[in-house]
Amino acid sequence: MRAGWDEPPRHALVLAGGGTVGGLYEIGALIALDALFDGFTTCDFDLYVGSSAGALVAALLANQVSPDTLCDTLESDRGTLPRLTGAQFLSLPWRRHLGTIPRLAAALPRFALDLVNHWQDALVLDSLGTLAHHLPHGLFALDGLQAYVRHVLTRGGRSEDFGALPRRLLIPATALDTGETHVFGLARPEPAPISAAVAASAAVPVLFEPVRIDGVDYVDAGVTETAHERLAIEHCAGLVVMVNPIRPLVAAGAAAPIRRGGLPAIAGQALRIVAQRRLQESLLRAVEERPDLDLFVFEPYQHDGQLFGYSLMTYALRFEVIRRGYRTTAKTILGDYDRYARTFARHEIAVVSQAEFARRAERWSRDGERAAG
Repeated sequence: MRAGWDEPPRHALVLAGGGTVGGLYEIGALIALDALFDGFTTCDFDLYVGSSAGALVAALLANQVSPDTLCDTLESDRGTLPRLTGAQFLSLPWRRHLGTIPRLAAALPRFALDLVNHWQDALVLDSLGTLAHHLPHGLFALDGLQAYVRHVLTRGGRSEDFGALPRRLLIPATALDTGETHVFGLARPEPAPISAAVAASAAVPVLFEPVRIDGVDYVDAGVTETAHERLAIEHCAGLVVMVNPIRPLVAAGAAAPIRRGGLPAIAGQALRIVAQRRLQESLLRAVEERPDLDLFVFEPYQHDGQLFGYSLMTYALRFEVIRRGYRTTAKTILGDYDRYARTFARHEIAVVSQAEFARRAERWSRDGERAAG
């Protein structure tokens, strides 16, 4: 077991969920933080807390895989990591889907009869509910993602074992049958491999099948909390840096009403509102309980209609999402550079000069054509 686990972490990095877009945005934000730090990187935090899509990024950071390396592997195979593609996230469990066909076929005649006899009656909803019992447990499976993480973490000196990591990693998930939050990485030793924990934390209900580990079904960590930043706070971290890629769009002024985007836009906005409200309430409690805590939260701009317009599971525009994460984070830091510099210095994290960081912040504006690829 790694030495120092009983010591309070000096600084923690918390990565919230947000689908594929959320994970990509986080990579961009982390690259911006690496551009700010001097002699310190986002692979050097004492504690990592990753939820849902953030669990994948956190697991790789804790294994000393830099965000720049992650960005590179989205484009092509590298010597460090194999290429990460959208197929890893959206693999269809064909066999399990096909296994539902006989049950659906047996239930359809009764459903059709109820539809004919009660088409103006609320009992039709009961029939639909009965039919839904025979549908697959999720549209997609996370088998591909779990296999990719397992492949990456069992090579190049990396590890699937929570206890073997040079930094502590916590990955929460929601137990489906009880509604409780289970935190992988708390147990010593932790029996579950990191790849299984990542898949469990990212299993968005309906979109993905629940992930079963040791007889327990798990779904997305975001079902219970937005970012689970309290895990870092309860471990007495003095500095907590959080990247939260999901916040509501404020469609003010000349912006088109959100309803014009149809059902996906309405559902996406509702999800963001709920997640943001829960996060704000949780952060308010944290500040009241820990007045000594230094907490930074990096988020997209609330008026970023273009980022909001991307489906949470989009992959084709990955470099544009990373670019927006980088540029937004860099501008946020430049807008209050002195405060960030003072706070990081208080926790023995050096940063480059404001002029140097401003120069580095232009990276993705100059590389805009590549970023949009």
